[in-house]
Amino acid sequence: MRESIGSAWLMIIVMTFIVLFSSYLAFSINYSKSFRVKDGIVERIQKHNGIVLGSGNENTLKQIDEFLAEIGYNVKGDCYQFGEDDGTSLAGINGTMYKINPQKGETYNYCIIKVASYQSEATVMNASYYKVIVFFSLQIGNIRLLSRFHTQGTTQTLYYATDDLFKR
Repeated sequence: MRESIGSAWLMIIVMTFIVLFSSYLAFSINYSKSFRVKDGIVERIQKHNGIVLGSGNENTLKQIDEFLAEIGYNVKGDCYQFGEDDGTSLAGINGTMYKINPQKGETYNYCIIKVASYQSEATVMNASYYKVIVFFSLQIGNIRLLSRFHTQGTTQTLYYATDDLFKR
Protein backbone atom coordinates (compact mmCIF):
# COMPACT_ATOMS: atom_id res chain seq x y z
CA MET A 1 0.00 0.00 0.00
CA ARG A 2 2.88 2.33 0.80
CA GLU A 3 4.33 2.04 -2.72
CA SER A 4 0.99 2.92 -4.36
CA ILE A 5 0.65 6.09 -2.27
CA GLY A 6 4.27 7.03 -3.05
CA SER A 7 3.73 6.63 -6.80
CA ALA A 8 0.53 8.69 -6.62
CA TRP A 9 2.44 11.54 -4.98
CA LEU A 10 5.17 11.25 -7.58
CA MET A 11 2.53 11.46 -10.34
CA ILE A 12 1.00 14.59 -8.74
CA ILE A 13 4.42 16.26 -8.56
CA VAL A 14 5.16 15.44 -12.21
CA MET A 15 1.74 16.73 -13.33
CA THR A 16 2.25 19.94 -11.34
CA PHE A 17 5.55 20.64 -13.08
CA ILE A 18 4.01 19.92 -16.48
CA VAL A 19 1.18 22.40 -15.80
CA LEU A 20 3.60 25.05 -14.52
CA PHE A 21 5.91 24.66 -17.51
CA SER A 22 2.99 24.76 -19.98
CA SER A 23 1.60 27.89 -18.31
CA TYR A 24 4.97 29.62 -18.46
CA LEU A 25 5.38 28.68 -22.12
CA ALA A 26 1.86 29.92 -22.99
CA PHE A 27 2.45 33.19 -21.14
CA SER A 28 5.79 33.87 -22.85
CA ILE A 29 4.40 33.10 -26.33
CA ASN A 30 1.42 35.44 -25.85
CA TYR A 31 3.67 38.11 -24.31
CA SER A 32 6.01 38.04 -27.31
CA LYS A 33 3.02 38.18 -29.69
CA SER A 34 1.77 41.31 -27.90
CA PHE A 35 5.17 42.96 -28.46
CA ARG A 36 4.96 42.09 -32.15
CA VAL A 37 1.49 43.66 -32.35
CA LYS A 38 2.59 46.78 -30.47
CA ASP A 39 5.65 47.22 -32.67
CA GLY A 40 3.52 46.78 -35.81
CA ILE A 41 1.06 49.47 -34.69
CA VAL A 42 3.85 51.88 -33.70
CA GLU A 43 5.59 51.28 -37.04
CA ARG A 44 2.46 52.14 -39.03
CA ILE A 45 1.78 55.30 -37.02
CA GLN A 46 5.36 56.48 -37.55
CA LYS A 47 5.22 55.61 -41.25
CA HIS A 48 2.30 58.00 -41.77
CA ASN A 49 3.65 60.60 -39.30
CA GLY A 50 0.48 60.26 -37.24
CA ILE A 51 -2.94 58.75 -37.77
CA VAL A 52 -4.35 59.36 -41.24
CA LEU A 53 -7.96 58.36 -41.93
CA GLY A 54 -7.76 58.90 -45.67
CA SER A 55 -8.75 56.42 -48.36
CA GLY A 56 -6.93 53.38 -49.70
CA ASN A 57 -3.42 52.68 -48.47
CA GLU A 58 -3.24 56.07 -46.76
CA ASN A 59 -5.61 54.95 -43.98
CA THR A 60 -3.43 54.13 -40.95
CA LEU A 61 -6.17 52.34 -38.99
CA LYS A 62 -7.04 50.20 -42.03
CA GLN A 63 -3.40 49.13 -42.37
CA ILE A 64 -3.26 48.32 -38.65
CA ASP A 65 -6.52 46.33 -38.95
CA GLU A 66 -5.10 44.31 -41.87
CA PHE A 67 -1.91 43.65 -39.90
CA LEU A 68 -3.89 42.41 -36.87
CA ALA A 69 -6.02 40.14 -39.06
CA GLU A 70 -2.89 38.75 -40.72
CA ILE A 71 -1.32 37.64 -37.44
CA GLY A 72 -4.62 36.60 -35.83
CA TYR A 73 -4.74 39.09 -32.96
CA ASN A 74 -8.16 39.26 -31.25
CA VAL A 75 -7.54 40.04 -27.56
CA LYS A 76 -9.55 42.88 -26.02
CA GLY A 77 -9.10 45.01 -22.94
CA ASP A 78 -10.39 48.08 -21.12
CA CYS A 79 -8.79 51.37 -22.22
CA TYR A 80 -10.51 53.38 -19.47
CA GLN A 81 -7.72 52.75 -16.94
CA PHE A 82 -5.16 54.45 -19.19
CA GLY A 83 -7.00 57.76 -19.54
CA GLU A 84 -5.13 60.70 -18.07
CA ASP A 85 -6.28 64.19 -17.12
CA ASP A 86 -3.13 65.94 -18.32
CA GLY A 87 -4.28 67.06 -21.76
CA THR A 88 -3.82 63.72 -23.49
CA SER A 89 -6.34 62.21 -25.85
CA LEU A 90 -7.36 58.56 -25.52
CA ALA A 91 -8.95 56.38 -28.22
CA GLY A 92 -10.04 52.76 -28.00
CA ILE A 93 -10.04 50.96 -31.35
CA ASN A 94 -11.72 47.78 -32.62
CA GLY A 95 -10.59 47.44 -36.19
CA THR A 96 -11.48 50.63 -38.03
CA MET A 97 -14.19 51.44 -35.48
CA TYR A 98 -12.91 53.71 -32.71
CA LYS A 99 -14.15 55.69 -29.77
CA ILE A 100 -12.49 58.79 -28.35
CA ASN A 101 -12.48 58.76 -24.53
CA PRO A 102 -13.84 55.23 -23.95
CA GLN A 103 -15.94 54.52 -20.87
CA LYS A 104 -15.27 52.01 -18.11
CA GLY A 105 -16.14 48.44 -19.06
CA GLU A 106 -15.91 48.91 -22.84
CA THR A 107 -13.38 46.60 -24.46
CA TYR A 108 -11.13 47.33 -27.44
CA ASN A 109 -8.34 45.59 -29.36
CA TYR A 110 -5.85 48.36 -28.61
CA CYS A 111 -5.66 51.89 -27.25
CA ILE A 112 -3.86 54.94 -28.58
CA ILE A 113 -3.04 57.98 -26.45
CA LYS A 114 -1.77 61.16 -28.08
CA VAL A 115 0.55 63.18 -25.86
CA ALA A 116 1.52 66.70 -26.88
CA SER A 117 5.17 66.97 -25.87
CA TYR A 118 6.00 70.46 -27.12
CA GLN A 119 3.95 73.31 -28.52
CA SER A 120 5.12 76.86 -28.95
CA GLU A 121 3.42 79.78 -30.65
CA ALA A 122 6.72 81.66 -30.99
CA THR A 123 8.39 78.97 -33.07
CA VAL A 124 5.15 77.50 -34.46
CA MET A 125 6.46 74.02 -33.70
CA ASN A 126 4.06 71.23 -32.97
CA ALA A 127 5.48 67.98 -31.66
CA SER A 128 3.74 65.01 -30.10
CA TYR A 129 4.08 61.29 -29.61
CA TYR A 130 1.65 58.41 -29.29
CA LYS A 131 1.38 55.75 -26.61
CA VAL A 132 0.08 52.41 -27.86
CA ILE A 133 -1.41 49.88 -25.44
CA VAL A 134 -1.97 46.29 -26.55
CA PHE A 135 -3.60 43.56 -24.49
CA PHE A 136 -2.72 39.90 -24.12
CA SER A 137 -3.97 36.98 -22.09
CA LEU A 138 -2.75 33.67 -20.77
CA GLN A 139 -4.25 31.37 -23.35
CA ILE A 140 -3.77 27.66 -23.94
CA GLY A 141 -5.48 26.66 -27.17
CA ASN A 142 -8.90 28.32 -27.15
CA ILE A 143 -9.08 28.45 -23.36
CA ARG A 144 -8.38 31.92 -21.92
CA LEU A 145 -7.20 31.62 -18.34
CA LEU A 146 -6.30 35.22 -17.49
CA SER A 147 -6.77 38.37 -19.58
CA ARG A 148 -5.59 41.31 -17.52
CA PHE A 149 -2.19 41.93 -19.05
CA HIS A 150 -1.05 44.71 -21.37
CA THR A 151 2.02 45.90 -23.25
CA GLN A 152 2.70 49.59 -23.74
CA GLY A 153 4.99 51.39 -26.15
CA THR A 154 5.53 54.83 -27.61
CA THR A 155 6.34 56.26 -31.01
CA GLN A 156 9.18 58.62 -31.67
CA THR A 157 8.42 62.30 -31.33
CA LEU A 158 6.49 63.27 -34.45
CA TYR A 159 6.78 66.88 -35.62
CA TYR A 160 3.72 68.36 -37.34
CA ALA A 161 1.93 65.01 -37.05
CA THR A 162 -1.04 64.42 -39.30
CA ASP A 163 -3.74 63.53 -36.84
CA ASP A 164 -7.20 62.85 -38.20
CA LEU A 165 -8.24 60.66 -35.24
CA PHE A 166 -8.13 63.21 -32.42
CA LYS A 167 -9.48 66.19 -34.42
CA ARG A 168 -13.06 65.22 -33.72
